[in-house]
Amino acid sequence: MKRILPWFFILTFCVTLFAENVTFDKCWSRSGDVSLTAAEQGYQLLTHTGSSDFCANAPLRIPVQPGDLVTLSCDMKTEGEGSAGVSVILYRKNEVVTWSYGGQSIQNTGEKKLVSQFLIPGDVDAIVPRVIGAGAEKVWFKNCQIQKTGSLPLVTKRETLTLENAFLKLEFSTHNGAFSVRDKRTDRLWGASEKGGDFFVLKAEKRDDSLYFEAISTAMLKFNVTIRLEKELPECVVVIDGASEQTVSQLLRYPMPFLCGANDRIILPINEGFSYPAAGKVIGPSSLYTYGGHGLCMGFWGVSEDVVTADGEVTGGAAYLGIFETPDDSGLEVRTLENDRLGVTPWWGGQLGKWGYARTLRLVFQEKGGHVALAKRYREYAKKIGLYVPFTEKVRRNPALKGGIDRLIGAANIWYFGNKKIEMYQELQAAGITRVLASSGGSPEEVRWCNEQPTFLSCRYDIYQDIMNPEKYDAIGFRHWPHMGKAWPNDLNWNENLEWRKGWAVDNKDKTQPRIPCGVLCDSKALPYAEAYISEELKTKPFLARFLDTTVASPWRECYHPDHPMTRTQSKEWKMKLLGLLGERFHLVCGSETGHEASVPYCDFYEGMMSLGPFRVPDSGRNLMEIWDVPPEKTEKYQVGEAYRLPLWELVYHDCTVSYWYWGDYNNKLPSLWAKRDLFNALYGVPPMYLFDRKRWEQNKARFVESYQIAQPVSRRTGYSEMTDHRILTPDRTVQQTRFANGTVVTVNFGNSDFTLKDGTIIPAGKSLIK
Repeated sequence: MKRILPWFFILTFCVTLFAENVTFDKCWSRSGDVSLTAAEQGYQLLTHTGSSDFCANAPLRIPVQPGDLVTLSCDMKTEGEGSAGVSVILYRKNEVVTWSYGGQSIQNTGEKKLVSQFLIPGDVDAIVPRVIGAGAEKVWFKNCQIQKTGSLPLVTKRETLTLENAFLKLEFSTHNGAFSVRDKRTDRLWGASEKGGDFFVLKAEKRDDSLYFEAISTAMLKFNVTIRLEKELPECVVVIDGASEQTVSQLLRYPMPFLCGANDRIILPINEGFSYPAAGKVIGPSSLYTYGGHGLCMGFWGVSEDVVTADGEVTGGAAYLGIFETPDDSGLEVRTLENDRLGVTPWWGGQLGKWGYARTLRLVFQEKGGHVALAKRYREYAKKIGLYVPFTEKVRRNPALKGGIDRLIGAANIWYFGNKKIEMYQELQAAGITRVLASSGGSPEEVRWCNEQPTFLSCRYDIYQDIMNPEKYDAIGFRHWPHMGKAWPNDLNWNENLEWRKGWAVDNKDKTQPRIPCGVLCDSKALPYAEAYISEELKTKPFLARFLDTTVASPWRECYHPDHPMTRTQSKEWKMKLLGLLGERFHLVCGSETGHEASVPYCDFYEGMMSLGPFRVPDSGRNLMEIWDVPPEKTEKYQVGEAYRLPLWELVYHDCTVSYWYWGDYNNKLPSLWAKRDLFNALYGVPPMYLFDRKRWEQNKARFVESYQIAQPVSRRTGYSEMTDHRILTPDRTVQQTRFANGTVVTVNFGNSDFTLKDGTIIPAGKSLIK
């Protein structure tokens, strides 16, 4: 039963405890010039020319106490490509707790009254109002006021409520909502962090076999939480709910993170998978969303203890898995906790600015098994909710896909930029590169030739996201996807400021002028354009596959257009209908960018799943043909870093999809890392990707052939099989092994010295062994 407490019970209003009219006298910029001047009509004007963040601070520090209700308001208008807003700095004992809190922002709009109401979090004793912004921007502001209008009756009594089953003992703290979990099987305590709660507990109680509490966030969101243990499983379910029409102005972070041990690793499904020690610093993004391929590609995270055996193998000790059962408006944050180790906090966003619906998180505790056990538990969950659809099931549902999917399994993804494609493909065949996903499109004759080859899959690029204003065709020098021109402007996605959402920016033919942004098509409008264009093209070019760029790489996007509003959940559903159109309507093998598990039932391959997004070379999506002789440090260390990468995607979905590198991050992109990429292809059982023109092929023909012989065979042998295990055989993680359900075993030595297996087999440095 949901209980929403009345406002008069929660807060005391009507009496203004302090009120300040705020002016600003100091400004700062991380880069570029910034100035603060008086302007007409009582405005102050903050002008910034740089590309990074800037601010203006008020010359007063206001004393506050935890639980104080504060209202901050300001009349503001902006001009430029950046954004600006108002917020406060939080202080504790003269030290900054956070530089921006409780804010509201605008972007390139006329005058708007910004009003933000928030509660002061624990241990904060002072605040300073500020204007903040980012990018080149002019910001006019006046009538800035800050008021304290009430306070919150806090739950200050420290009590512990307990839940227990045969596996777990959970202890809940009534004063802050944190809970710890002890695994009775191992005696491992997943202790509760006291850091990071951005809410106040109003009431807490035990109800039969669950715990229940009511709370209010510092951003004034009223919510309630139910926590229960599964009776016969080492699992905990957390349900967060509230009134659906409440405004959500900030993320809600709950549960608070567990404290990690000295040997624990953070495990994140960023693309194929990534991990790093909890005893170090955050590597890559500290905040990741679950609703798109450039965030988390699967709806979970994990923490696992590394245990090194006597013979040097790194095995998984105690671990826990967090499963987002409602992943469409959620994500996580990794940050340093009070024990100087990292911890993971899930966060929950709004739905079109409102709370909308209940959020559910499942916590699974494992005795041992590490990342493999966590991935296999998640695989079972994916089966339960219908995301796991193996190739065999896809063919059973749609027998017309059988031939295309079999051509896909084990096919090297070839992006050839040049003329005479048939001649080039014949050269590939003669060199032994016989299984090919021919991604570069082609003429009707070239497409038909590919279709006549039993191990070639004809494919072309397509996109239904970025729409150029037809009035800008002359400025960019070409007609940008003209069949989509009618989408401008009525079918564009609108952001929360009721402006059309900007997407990919196209180079201006006048190079002295800035790039011109496309508008983002509302996902609810894409299908008619796709159906019309694809059906017409297939009449003359009978492709067997199609690659839809950005569809699952880009996040599910809310749309605020009054004629076609859309939640992220609806955005996801429309994206899946677009992908489903390829197989269901046209019987095409379907590919998309990066990859996300929501699309597994509809997608057959992904370009970019093998490439960890945060660690690609700069501008990899624009400068496709550029070869990097000297790799960036982050690319060498993390993109092909065996100490960090994990095949999480393959452990869950290997028999459902085919994973490739990104088209700006392919096998031959960085010559010094080429051999290592080939080894990852072999280890993960996925085929290689090459991008070249005639000159590059002729210069590196022997190297391409050598690469194909290393990277391709396992993908063909295992494409229909589950990856059942992934082992790390040395403490430095340089020797790794994967096993597949059909009996294939792949061992790879990324190290600089030879490695001897227990049976005496020697794997030379930089080589692989397939059995």
